[in-house]
Amino acid sequence: MKGFQLRRLQLTGPSVEPVEIGFDSGLNVVSGASDTGKSYLVEVIDFMLGGGTPPRLIPESSGYDYARLLIETAERKQYELLRALDGGDFTLLETGTNEEGEVDGIKLAPRHSANSEENISTFLLHLIGLDGRKVRKNAQNELQNLSFRSLAHLSIIDEETIIKKTSPIHSGESVQKTAETSVFKLLLTGEDDSALVATKKPAIAKAELEAQISLLDQLLEEYEPELAELTDAPQELGTQFARLNAAIQSSGQLLQSTKSAFSEQEQLRRSAWQGRDALSTRRAENTALLERFNLLDQHYRSDLQRLEAIAEAGFFFVALNAGRCPLCGASAGDHNHDDVSDGSIASTRAGCEREMSKIRQLRTELTHTVSDLRTEQQKLAFQYKTADTNYKDADLKVRQTLTPAVAAARTEYTKLMEKRADVRQAQIMFDRIGDLKKKRFDAAAALSAAVRTKDERAGLPAAATQNLSDSIESLLDAWHFPHGKPVHYSEKEQDLVLGARRRGEQGKGLRALTHAAFTIGLQLTARSLGIPAVGFVVLDSPLVTFREADAEEAGLNENSRLEVKQAFYRDLATRIEYDQVIIVENEDPDDSLRPLIVSHLFTKRGDAGRVGFFAKSHEAKD
Repeated sequence: MKGFQLRRLQLTGPSVEPVEIGFDSGLNVVSGASDTGKSYLVEVIDFMLGGGTPPRLIPESSGYDYARLLIETAERKQYELLRALDGGDFTLLETGTNEEGEVDGIKLAPRHSANSEENISTFLLHLIGLDGRKVRKNAQNELQNLSFRSLAHLSIIDEETIIKKTSPIHSGESVQKTAETSVFKLLLTGEDDSALVATKKPAIAKAELEAQISLLDQLLEEYEPELAELTDAPQELGTQFARLNAAIQSSGQLLQSTKSAFSEQEQLRRSAWQGRDALSTRRAENTALLERFNLLDQHYRSDLQRLEAIAEAGFFFVALNAGRCPLCGASAGDHNHDDVSDGSIASTRAGCEREMSKIRQLRTELTHTVSDLRTEQQKLAFQYKTADTNYKDADLKVRQTLTPAVAAARTEYTKLMEKRADVRQAQIMFDRIGDLKKKRFDAAAALSAAVRTKDERAGLPAAATQNLSDSIESLLDAWHFPHGKPVHYSEKEQDLVLGARRRGEQGKGLRALTHAAFTIGLQLTARSLGIPAVGFVVLDSPLVTFREADAEEAGLNENSRLEVKQAFYRDLATRIEYDQVIIVENEDPDDSLRPLIVSHLFTKRGDAGRVGFFAKSHEAKD
């Protein structure tokens, strides 16, 4: 047996205490006053099973950002689904292994995909045993992959859907009506529509084939002249292409070797230029040094001349005759200069001689240095001439030999590549023409054999619809619900017919109860026939709309109306054993049934039960 059931729903947030609610097999009843979070609970369950619309924001949900749904398979294996309340991907967790805040499970996309199994729909369908199934989506028998959302509206019935006049098998989306009919058949028979062959109306098929042939003829008229311009021997294109490939390979090797020789010679030219440039720089440095040393020698000669003049002047000064002092006019005998003597003049002359000796030594050293520089300058001139010759030879070889060789090799290679491109284009055109001719042949054959393909979709087996009708009638009888007989499912109306009256023609309270009977009856019928079923049913407000007006319509007094409600709970409490039914309702079950069911009583008072889904006005964590 396949399928899964809900075990626990929990909401968490970083600054609020977690809230949760638990479920079990059999009948689960969440009852209580309005505005206690019952319908919000249904919205979160649907959202956690792949619903695209996040649950509405209510004041009590402030601060909660994640939902966790624990589910259990028929084999008693448990999985936990984690999803942000504002939408996005699911995380599939292994139960009992994740601490709070640690999310390291498998990511599941929220939308069904035929290209990947990593999505919530495929995961849930696998648990039911319906993964990989296909259903018919239109009158032409085109197929689409079954998604869990195609089943959800038959298992999770919200308070608005349960009172609608439309068929219980349809969600209300007109574009999905055909697919939803096929899904109902799948759940009732276990057979999908993968064997159907897509068909078209003969007139449409014929018009499409004629248009296809016309288009193919037009394309052939355009392509064949183009091919004739490209080649006059299309059958030889393959051989020509192979020869060009061989020639391109050889030309490419020649181009590569020529470029390598060019690179080597270019490196030699660069080295020769760098050597010549270094020699030129050194020659310029030597020339500048020689000019500076020549200027220094001029200074030395000037200093020698000055010192020689001073020394010679001192010699003559001592030899002068005594006379009157040129300063004061006194006679030589009467005038005396203590700081001037023949000895000081001699000392001055000796100092000049010493300085001249030093300068002569410096000039000698400078002469040797200048001689060395001139010798080096001569060597540099010879080396520069040799380097310049080497550079010019390398440059000439690069410009006049290797550059033209590379250009010629590249030109040859480019021509071969262009020629191969032309041949490739001709080959593509030739292949395209061959493909078009084949398609035209196939289209002409299809046109000549075009016949109307009958609709291969079989109707529902009478035994299956009878089993469903019997199951629903048994439920209504057990609920003491007055109804016309027999109860049967009309494939034409795609709805229940009670006696002579279609379900949608009843009041909304009666529609809610018969919708509940249909949904539960479908689950029970599938189980009795061994057909894969979801495994749970969620019904929001099947009883609250069953008021006085509906009781009067059904011929019930107030006591009988209340009896229907309690009989509803009592029957499900004893009938549902292995599957799971979750009732969300304002009406409380009788206290005597509490031991047989999982009951959650939501109240607005803290002394009479749980104060709504959010157990109390949550406060921030410490």
